[in-house]
Amino acid sequence: MKKINLNGMEFIPIASGSSWLGNDRGGWIYASQRPRYEVRLPSFYILQHPLTRGQVAVLLGESDAPEGADEPMTGLTINEIESLQATVQSTLESMETEQSLEARLPSFPEWSHAFSNIELEPGVVEILSDAAATSHRGGMMDGRPRPVETDGPLQHHRLAVEMHPRKTGTHATSNIPVDRPLPNTVVRFVLSPPRVDSARRVPMSADVLGNLRTEIIWTTLLGIIPSFLIPVLRGFGSYALDGWANLLFGGLVAGFVTGAIWRPRRPSIPYEDGVQESDGLFANVSQ
Repeated sequence: MKKINLNGMEFIPIASGSSWLGNDRGGWIYASQRPRYEVRLPSFYILQHPLTRGQVAVLLGESDAPEGADEPMTGLTINEIESLQATVQSTLESMETEQSLEARLPSFPEWSHAFSNIELEPGVVEILSDAAATSHRGGMMDGRPRPVETDGPLQHHRLAVEMHPRKTGTHATSNIPVDRPLPNTVVRFVLSPPRVDSARRVPMSADVLGNLRTEIIWTTLLGIIPSFLIPVLRGFGSYALDGWANLLFGGLVAGFVTGAIWRPRRPSIPYEDGVQESDGLFANVSQ
């Protein structure tokens, strides 16, 4: 695969491959990062650097280079992004390429797969093409962007990657509004093969009964039993009977605190265990 140059924008090739996204830790503070699942991506192309002011000027047909032409373009709204995206797509279609490609913002799987090959300044927020979501349930397992599937306020939000202001390479994901300009937000484009088959997705629903059973067991073992056992071992066995309500409450609180940080790891979802969109998204998966 060779680099593709469009109007001065250099897209570098990223080889196809498989990667794992998400987190399998069981504590409830990791709930938004679950489940851990496998993504299989085709080869694609991505801008090594976020879109600059100068590149935006070229796409808009401006003849004069703007001030700070090499600086990242910040504060673009979704309407402005889609307009620039259409221009890139039009330019792409006028060229001869080895395969059919579509120009758009990268999905989170694509961004993660290309992470070691791209550059991003500390403290910036990069807007991705995925719709906002509260967890990885329903995530796309072939690397395509997660579509907008809500009519509420979140339809105007997109997934974004926020780079740590001081620690190079450290990042976190969040959902941000894209219907208005925001400071420090940048974008980059990918050229990726269009997916025409039905999507393979992470099962949408969690195994609620299984999770509840696990929580009861570990809250009892790590919270309630020690709460009653401690006064007995210290010679205050009568308090285990007289103060049972206080001990039970304390055990439940201890179980809740430990549940925030630790619970057994949850199952990861390999590609083969995903569900096709046509099959529905309601298979249970312990999360």
